[in-house]
Formats: sequence, structure tokens, C-alpha cells
Amino acid sequence: MDFLVIGGIAVIFHGYARDTADLDILIRRHQRVEWMKIFSDMGYGVERDAQVFIQLNPPRAGAWPVDLMLVEDASFEPMLSAGHDAEMYGSLLRIPALNHLIALKLHALKNGHPGRFLKDLLDVENLVRIHSLDLKTDPWRAIFLKYGTTKHYEQVSRFSAGKSE
Repeated sequence: MDFLVIGGIAVIFHGYARDTADLDILIRRHQRVEWMKIFSDMGYGVERDAQVFIQLNPPRAGAWPVDLMLVEDASFEPMLSAGHDAEMYGSLLRIPALNHLIALKLHALKNGHPGRFLKDLLDVENLVRIHSLDLKTDPWRAIFLKYGTTKHYEQVSRFSAGKSE
């Protein structure tokens, strides 16, 4: 089954080095049962199931928790085909393209847990800065306004303008 590694690991592969202590995976919604069986067979337990987002507890201390984000094929396919291969610990994995990763982070900012807000905002701000993205151009502004909010767009724009001075 295809999947994309998202979250902190994808952010790291896109150039912003930061700590992460879990594995975030984007999967097709209709493959939910198969993925849950895989993780159950490895000893993972469900901590929280919000239907579109599932947090799994590791089977033992020291193992990483796993978060599954479930999306429809119409969202998954473009991200998979535009994604990039990356190697981690000798295994090949696929991460989303930068525009898709930022869209996912903006979606998390708009709809996510308040306790994650600052981490997701810093991810977006630093990815914009590292890649010298011009947020005034239509593609980037449109992504911010579609997946985030006007407030997120203004915050990140101010941050990137301030860092470039």
C-alpha cells in the first residue's frame, strides 16, 4: 500500500532540522482497516481515533508513536505522484512535495489541536524562509488562503519579511 511520510520527518527532509518523536503517515481513507491491522499486528494500540486522524501508541518504551492521517484518493493521488523519494535508515520512503507539505501544515494549523499550533506554525515559517518562498506570488498566497487562514498568511509573511532584513 502506498503512503507518504508527513509531519516532522518530511519537514526535516525539506531542510528544516527540528526534533520529532513520532511518525506521521498519510494514507488512503479506504485502506484504514488494512493499516490498522498492520499496526495492531506490530503491537500498536489506539490512543485516539478521530476518523480522519488516528494516534497510535507504540508497543514498547522507546518505540515511536504513529499518527495516521486519512484522506480520500482525490487528495492522496496528487500528493503521491508529486512526492519525492527519501532514504531513512536504509529504507526508501516518499515525502510530499514542498507545496503539499505546507498545505498539510496549514490545514493542521486551521483545524488542529491548539497544543500543536506553535510547532506547525514554526514549521511553515521556517520552510518558507529556508526555501526563500515569495508569498506574494499567486501560487503560494492561494495555498495559504485555501488551506490556512488570512491570519496565518499575514503571520508567516511578516516572519519571512523580518528574517530577510
